[in-house]
Amino acid sequence: MHRPPISVVIPCKDEEHHLAACVQSVLGWADEILIADSGSTDKTLAIAHDFCTAHPRLCRLIQREFISFGSFKGWAVNQCRHDWVLVLDADERMTPALRREIDKVLSKSDCPDAFLVGFDHYYLGYRIRHGAWNHKVVRLFRKSVANYDAGAIHEKVVVSTGRVGILQGRLEHWTCTCLDRWYQKKNRYSTVGALEKWKRGKRARLWDLTLRPITAFVKSFIVKMGFLDGMGGFLVAVDNAVTTFQTYLKLWAIAHPRTAELTRGSSAAENDAFAHLPKRSDVTFDTGIGADSSSRVELAHS
Repeated sequence: MHRPPISVVIPCKDEEHHLAACVQSVLGWADEILIADSGSTDKTLAIAHDFCTAHPRLCRLIQREFISFGSFKGWAVNQCRHDWVLVLDADERMTPALRREIDKVLSKSDCPDAFLVGFDHYYLGYRIRHGAWNHKVVRLFRKSVANYDAGAIHEKVVVSTGRVGILQGRLEHWTCTCLDRWYQKKNRYSTVGALEKWKRGKRARLWDLTLRPITAFVKSFIVKMGFLDGMGGFLVAVDNAVTTFQTYLKLWAIAHPRTAELTRGSSAAENDAFAHLPKRSDVTFDTGIGADSSSRVELAHS
């Protein structure tokens, strides 16, 4: 029995340094490739058009403004022709071993409806297999019974049948190959994370700004055994601590607009998403993730 056809979804924004390698890792294996863009301003769209021109029956470019990670990926999944969907971020790569494993497990008539996949992360050239990033997530699933929820950053796939298997193969995740690009991305994500926490009623206190970053480091480097990755594990633990501090600092800034400003803003759709925030005078948010990265969430003085 041959495996059923698979659609691959690649969500992206400003991924000119990664997109081509990601697409090439599934060429000749995937039955459909959807490049889902949320407003790229670099060469990402040109690269996507080149693939669509070279492989018109295989590759498609779809575009929509960004609202949240979960809603964007869920929308992209719904555009797929096939029931089985594999979601790859643009900085991830399929491996030959994982391709063979997927072909084998999907050829079975009684296989689960979704599969958890692990990662080999690469941070500044170091391979990371432990620490806070040592987890598996659902990336391969049947869209008829599963799709993304509406989470803003840590989105997840909800499988209605609960039938989830585990793949032994891993995806390659080239998470940080350039510090400038990495921290631009982390800055945007920490803004979205702070806004999402505010929406849920969370507020930043002194211990959030002091103890949470320390806890993030200890969890990644000690509890999750990041020390087994040596210097790479140490750098990732520090990175997690810095991002934790950055997120809670921005959350604190929302409530203290006269002493701080967020300057990494949002799309028009995000303006609607955060329209219920209290009115303030000095704080703007620019996440740069959506299609209109020049627009902002502005909290006008009440």
